[in-house]
Order: sequence, then structure tokens, then C-alpha cells
Amino acid sequence: MKGIGVLGVLAGLLLADGGGIRPRGSATDYPAHESADGVTIAAAAIPRGQVHKLFATDLNSGGYIVIEVAVYPDSGRDVDLHPGDFLLQTGPNSETVRAVSGRDIAAILQRKNTPPPTKSSDITIVPTATIGYESGGYDPVTGQRRSGVYTAAGVGVGVGGAGGPQVPGPAATDRDRATMERELEDKALPERRSNTAVAGYLYFPKPAGKSKTSPAQLTYYGAARQITLRLIMK
Repeated sequence: MKGIGVLGVLAGLLLADGGGIRPRGSATDYPAHESADGVTIAAAAIPRGQVHKLFATDLNSGGYIVIEVAVYPDSGRDVDLHPGDFLLQTGPNSETVRAVSGRDIAAILQRKNTPPPTKSSDITIVPTATIGYESGGYDPVTGQRRSGVYTAAGVGVGVGGAGGPQVPGPAATDRDRATMERELEDKALPERRSNTAVAGYLYFPKPAGKSKTSPAQLTYYGAARQITLRLIMK
């Protein structure tokens, strides 16, 4: 798990524009796209190597799949966007999983990385290193939201035990959780009503029975008729 540091801003708040990323020029710029009921859904599976570069939060080790999704309403059509309306199946024998929020992911990763309690009262000062995330505006060349990852050094107070000093691991503190939540929600597909193109990332827990060969199926249930896209997972 990569370290998640403390932001110098109030974590957990969305940007004024509601988060998300800039949609590509058209739905045909995505590997998969389908239309129904006055809306076009387009999507691309994000490879693990790219996920590592896009997010300070270690979603790969955390067990999550990232899908970039764009929604293009027809002219004069409003669409109510809810990330929970998207379900993913990664093979004919795999489970079907629903997109989860950045808040839920951050809470789970914090819980996984919180050290167990110890009975010893020995106090130890140890060096620490953190990685933080800071969001910005759009890159004028790529059209993607700029984000900054920074590092910082400091010291931690650990409680000794049989296994040596115990300090909060990366992503284990409440402030780390808030930082992860901000980053993930900042880039997620927004939940709002829109009559213009909207894009963002969806996060899915890796389902049991994930296939390495069969195309995955991303299904949208927010329209009168469900829309299913076939995605190649890399």
C-alpha cells in the first residue's frame, strides 16, 4: 500500500464543479459505447499500470477495478446519474458487482491497514514517509484533471510490542482516510442530473471468478432499457 499523506485542505469535499474528469471528444473515442433511451454510455477499462499512475491511493493492492465511464445525453435530454446504476461482470462465471463509492473504499483500506492493538507501553520514535494527493484544474493538453502527488518526511510515535514498534501504517489514520476519500470522489463519475456529457471513474471490487480471457460486461440500469458494454480487461 502506498502511503497517503495529509492534505493542506479540508479532505472529503468535492470540487465546485462536482468532480469527475473531462469527457473525451465523442463516445466513439472509447473502446466501447452503446446507446438507448436517449443516452449513450461509453467506457474503457483502465489497466493496472495506469491505475498506479492515476491514483495515489493503491487501488490495485486494495483489490479494485477502475473503469472510465462517459455519459452523453441526446440533445434536450436530462439524465440522472447514479454510479450505483452500473454493474460489472468480468466473466460468464464471475459474480456481478456494483460500483462502490470512494468513501466506502477509503474506510475499508483504512481498516485493513490499521495495526492491531498491543499490550506493551513502550514508546518509540521512528521516521516516517508519506505520499499525499492534491487536486487541480484540467490539463490543457490531455484534457484530464491535473493532480499532484507529493512526499513528506517526519516522525511517528510507536508503541512497542513483541514484534517491535507499532506505528500506523500507510493509509491507516483518519486523516489518511479523508485524503483517499477526497482523491477518489474527486475523480469519480459524479452523481447528479445533467443534460451535457459527463465522465469519471467507477470503482468495482474484484469479483470472485474473474476471467482472464472473457470480455467483461458493464451494464447500466439507469435508462428505461439496460445498456451493456463489452470491455477488454488488461
